[in-house]
Amino acid sequence: MKQGLSFFVTGTDTGVGKTMVTGCLTAFLSMCGYDAVPYKPIQSGGVQGDGGLVAEDVTFYRSLHSLPYEQNTLCTYCMEPAVSPHLAARQTGTRINPGHIAQQLSTLRKKHDVVLVEGAGGLAVPIMEEKQEVYMTADLIRDLRLPLLIVTHPGLGTINHTILTVEYARACRIPILGLLVNRMPDNPSEMMQDNVRIISSLTNLPVLGMLPDITDFKPERIRERLPEIGRSLRLTLLLERLRRAEIIVSQSSQ
Repeated sequence: MKQGLSFFVTGTDTGVGKTMVTGCLTAFLSMCGYDAVPYKPIQSGGVQGDGGLVAEDVTFYRSLHSLPYEQNTLCTYCMEPAVSPHLAARQTGTRINPGHIAQQLSTLRKKHDVVLVEGAGGLAVPIMEEKQEVYMTADLIRDLRLPLLIVTHPGLGTINHTILTVEYARACRIPILGLLVNRMPDNPSEMMQDNVRIISSLTNLPVLGMLPDITDFKPERIRERLPEIGRSLRLTLLLERLRRAEIIVSQSSQ
């Protein structure tokens, strides 16, 4: 039975560009011949549309790449309040069930070569709170048994934020594929270049790509830049590390 590769995309900061990275990676993998699909388990900040709540991240995915699914296949929980998932769930009376997320991911992995799972916020974001028990994003990643791709940026403050994210993931025993730097200018400053270098050195993690600083968010403009984005990725290394992580996870579950 087919079991596609899968990994979890998290970020060091709100607005660091997880959705941009997830959408572009999915589209570029497809250009390279892989049957890739994105999955957003939980979306808060959904907007009201004619047919109900719209998960805007899924809308963005669709703008870059044709996807053969309705929204509810690509986003299990869409809630309107633009707050942390645990609070959005409380405000809307939604009970988030990690088992349903795992089941949906399993279904997608049986149909596709690669499934990219985008988180809501960072690793330390609460997903649900019941009877004083708090279930975190890191708990979900562990339960899904996925390796992690960390999206960061080259600007001021990134060293501290990125190292804290890496150390938290390691403390939670989540395998890390590497770092992906988003919003790298065409002519980065010495500080930006050194930030990327020192983060990789201090964390002992590879930089798997440096996506250009995209300021025109029109889907057609982003699609035009996909070949350039692809050249900025170390796709072969990413897939090698992903396959290696899959073997380690499989062996640890036996």
